[in-house]
Amino acid sequence: MPAGSTIVREASSGDRERFIEMWRAFVGAKPSEPGNPDMAEINWARATDPAHPLECLLAVNDGVPRGFTLFTELPFTWSAKNVCYLLDIFVDPESRGSGHAQAMIAHLVALGRRRGWYKIFWMTEPDNERARRFYDRVAKQMNYVRYDLEVSPP
Repeated sequence: MPAGSTIVREASSGDRERFIEMWRAFVGAKPSEPGNPDMAEINWARATDPAHPLECLLAVNDGVPRGFTLFTELPFTWSAKNVCYLLDIFVDPESRGSGHAQAMIAHLVALGRRRGWYKIFWMTEPDNERARRFYDRVAKQMNYVRYDLEVSPP
């Protein structure tokens, strides 16, 4: 699948079933993170609710969603401009290397320019080598250490 054939668009109501399939594949791929397959429905409801800040883009090829990204815009205390926190990005394993992730990032960059964002940021696990090779081409790695303080069960 050549990258030129990738269409990035907002998720719509007809994408629900495919999103849920991809979400379950996404959280099942990384048992070290506390991914919850039951969050598929909740995230779908959030991302398709215009009043909720969570948004979802899909990478579509031949009419079939092959990947998704979930993101939110938020204020940033070190800039007068908002930032985009890219929470999740996923491409079907059989579609990886086809330019879908790059197309979704490029779409976010264009969206950020239109909305006036300062930056887009995200995190990944240190052993996510394939994704990190891609991320190293499109962004600058920062040397922050993440801490999680859970205040209730997910």
